[in-house]
Amino acid sequence: MTARMSTSTESARRASRRRPADRRAVILRSAAKAFSESGYHSVRLDDIAEAAGLSAPALYRHFPNKYALFAETARTLADALASATGAIAERPDRPREELRDLLAALTGAAIENRRTGGLYHWEADYLQGDDADYVRGIVVAQHRRLRSNLLRVRPTLDLESADLITAAMTSAVASPATHRAALPVRQIGDLITDAAGSLIDEELSTSPAGSVDETTTGLSPMSKREVLLAESIRLFAAHGFREVTIDDIARAAELPASGVYRHFESKAAILQAAFWRASDRVTVLIGDALSSSRTPREAIESLVERYVDLCCTNNDMLSVYVTEIGNVAARQRTELRGQQRINIEEWAAWLTRVRPGLSAAQARFLVQAALNVAIDLSRLGRRPPPDHITALALRLLLGADDGSDRVEVGE
Repeated sequence: MTARMSTSTESARRASRRRPADRRAVILRSAAKAFSESGYHSVRLDDIAEAAGLSAPALYRHFPNKYALFAETARTLADALASATGAIAERPDRPREELRDLLAALTGAAIENRRTGGLYHWEADYLQGDDADYVRGIVVAQHRRLRSNLLRVRPTLDLESADLITAAMTSAVASPATHRAALPVRQIGDLITDAAGSLIDEELSTSPAGSVDETTTGLSPMSKREVLLAESIRLFAAHGFREVTIDDIARAAELPASGVYRHFESKAAILQAAFWRASDRVTVLIGDALSSSRTPREAIESLVERYVDLCCTNNDMLSVYVTEIGNVAARQRTELRGQQRINIEEWAAWLTRVRPGLSAAQARFLVQAALNVAIDLSRLGRRPPPDHITALALRLLLGADDGSDRVEVGE
């Protein structure tokens, strides 16, 4: 009996030694990675438990349900941002230096959380009550501190422009967490901090010519398949893929449910078609931009203008593309990301023609930052004029370039 008890006790001790002391932290890291890569609805608690190296019942001892885990993950990411900026000393007499230090700290936080920071794209869509207030409080405080320093650097800047430039800087420094391009950490930090810092001096036009008329929606397609696709994208953007049913789509398209299945075999097939539609439009705009350009700089300008127009006029489609990737089958997800990489490479190749001092890898990071800014700013509740978004994205790509490199292609 004593021997058996001794053996049992020793086994328990070995199990205790194997159990990580920071099990809750391990769970949160695994959850953040899963939510960041696949979105809220696609993640299963069993998958997180497996990734964290524990059983589902053990996970439930820490978190009662998926929402509780997601909320804690979002709070943890927000705390990391607050810690990063909180460590930066205030410099009332040197606002530009303080602003750069803040941007560097946020860039560092994005780099440190490259596998998990992508959930910022949709955290606001799913957080509730006190959780939403908590995360929003940190985000707002961070925005106000950046904006305050910006206004001290540029005291004549109007508040609306200051808010927009601040949002663009924040989006730019967050961009390393939205992709997996490779570059040494120090190079990423310097490159992205410098690019975001260049926005401080951007002069936005005061002309309303580029403003968006939110009431203009254009004509609707006549083809039933196109109607179904358009209504599905609208519903997915508004409510999330998982919350929308085939009956919802059929009602929106003014068809019986059976009519949906004559064009798409499932709701997943509709989402897949929507993703390829978005991907194809980005690919097509590259060809259109290049065919209308004579110099590398004109190519970059045309690429940005067309991409911003796509974001502003197809906001629902881009929103679905950003937030619902986890609901696409793994093979299709791989193919879509492969096409996305090809598109980024094309942008980066032309950027290095304009700025030959950049490496291809550095150009890819700047392109990702500019695209992230275009998407984020076009999704703001009060969407800014497209020409303002274009100006900010171009500044990220070109820096303080004076446009003197207008060399004909082939010269």
